[in-house]
Amino acid sequence: MISRMSYTPSVLKMRDIKRRKIEELEQLFRTNQVIGILDLTKTKADLLHEFRKRMSGKAVIKVSKKTLAAIAAERAGRTAAKQFIDSLKNPIGLIFTNMNPFLLYIELEKNRILSYAKPNEKADIDVVIPEMNTGLTPGPILSEFGKMKIPTKIVDGMIWIAKETVAAKKGDTISPQLAGLLVKLDIRSVYRSLTIIGAIDGEIVIPAESLKIDVEKTKEELLTASQMAMGLAVAVAYPASEVVQLIIAKAFREALSLAVETSYPAPEALPSILARAERQARTLEKLTSS
Repeated sequence: MISRMSYTPSVLKMRDIKRRKIEELEQLFRTNQVIGILDLTKTKADLLHEFRKRMSGKAVIKVSKKTLAAIAAERAGRTAAKQFIDSLKNPIGLIFTNMNPFLLYIELEKNRILSYAKPNEKADIDVVIPEMNTGLTPGPILSEFGKMKIPTKIVDGMIWIAKETVAAKKGDTISPQLAGLLVKLDIRSVYRSLTIIGAIDGEIVIPAESLKIDVEKTKEELLTASQMAMGLAVAVAYPASEVVQLIIAKAFREALSLAVETSYPAPEALPSILARAERQARTLEKLTSS
């Protein structure tokens, strides 16, 4: 006699949750051209939550188990996305968007969040401790302020910063002691963003290093390339719409120069021909009179 396998309500509920999660992801894979893949190792939930708010209307950020994401990608016909997800080991997040993948990377960088520094991290900004009531009561912590040469005073039983102090410059390493103190003072000095490890545009996989574009440098290179292309088009008289007027102007100047040089009496050249003849006559007069 074959026994029928039975499932507890909790198992059935879990299966239903997974099914609905796969269906949700499948729909997102089908309706979004670009998928950014995030490495969520050491990513705090509050950072993820803040980026969800900041990217609202531009992208949808989801956290998923790799197996469920891979199944959803396969069902949606996104082969490249499935293969990329299958190759990963760390926990992942997914950014679904129809934004250009390079603009997506720029958007993530633009929305970096200023956070507390961890010990031995480098400050992204000057760490300025303003004159303020710290809200801390006197005690052993006073010696910490003293070690870091941050002047203090006691007012009404509270520690005050006596004078605005630069505790670290941009690029300086934050010591463990300073990192702990900055948390107590609610002073943030390190920018954090989501770690994107790749993007899939249709069936094209773009690794993270290829997404990093120096916008200003790219603008300069495009401007230089445009200027060189226009110069070449004018030189060979290629009639592109952007350079037709420049070509005509160049041809006019060259024709005018040739007319003057050969004394061809074109109306446009006559003033220059007469001026040239007058100069030559004066030179000849000087030579003969001497």
